[in-house]
Amino acid sequence: MLCRLLARNILVRRVPLSVSRLLHVSRVITETDNKKKNEEKEDKPTTQDTWDRTIKEAIEQARRELEEEASPRKQQQQPQRESEEEELGPQPVDDYVTTLGRVMVELPQQLEGFFSHGLDDSIYTEQIKFTEPRHSGMQFTGRSQYLGMARVLRIAMNMWFSNPTLTIILLRQQQQQQAPDGIDVYVRWVFEGMARHSEIIGGQESRYEGEFRYKIHPKSGLICVHEVTAIHPAPPTGIFATAGPLARWMGWLAPRGSLSLSK
Repeated sequence: MLCRLLARNILVRRVPLSVSRLLHVSRVITETDNKKKNEEKEDKPTTQDTWDRTIKEAIEQARRELEEEASPRKQQQQPQRESEEEELGPQPVDDYVTTLGRVMVELPQQLEGFFSHGLDDSIYTEQIKFTEPRHSGMQFTGRSQYLGMARVLRIAMNMWFSNPTLTIILLRQQQQQQAPDGIDVYVRWVFEGMARHSEIIGGQESRYEGEFRYKIHPKSGLICVHEVTAIHPAPPTGIFATAGPLARWMGWLAPRGSLSLSK
């Protein structure tokens, strides 16, 4: 740097510069270059910035879809659901077994078709509880919140990944230890998808393996708890940094509901 400045002074200006002056000019040029690099770095979006924007766009799209579905014309086309008292009230053994059988058939179909069709509300209780205790501490209760969060996740993952897929590799039933009449359903799955934002995260294919635990309601035969028991490798911590927008989304779905994020 000093040699370049000295040569430039001799060839162009032909005016002697002191060493201190040269050092000062060199420092100014270095600071200017560093400032330009920092500005360029700030202008380039980070993975977290892109994910946050994706979640916000997914929430807006989900809101528009729900408002359209809530229109009078759409509501007239939808069949009436049974009341919650009928859903959770005492049922004959045959009805319970029939409902459980339907759940066992529809659950894997819904999961493997999730990124195309989302979830259907017919196999979940009104007060279904979702919990992810190991990475985010996220938990909430209510079918509207559960389906709303699933809708946002489906839209966001389709924005983030090209052709995301969820493949079930094992589904098993297990009797609950604390409730002899209760049943837990464990689902092991593999997620795969190619990130669309290749300039940010390298464009490598993402692959995650995990397990869900579904608790079956002992009276209705419907799913009343969905717990994420394992995800490997651990998802990036930044994926849970959007709790603010998600909490507002949950409040919009049910003003009295709330999103709990303990970590």
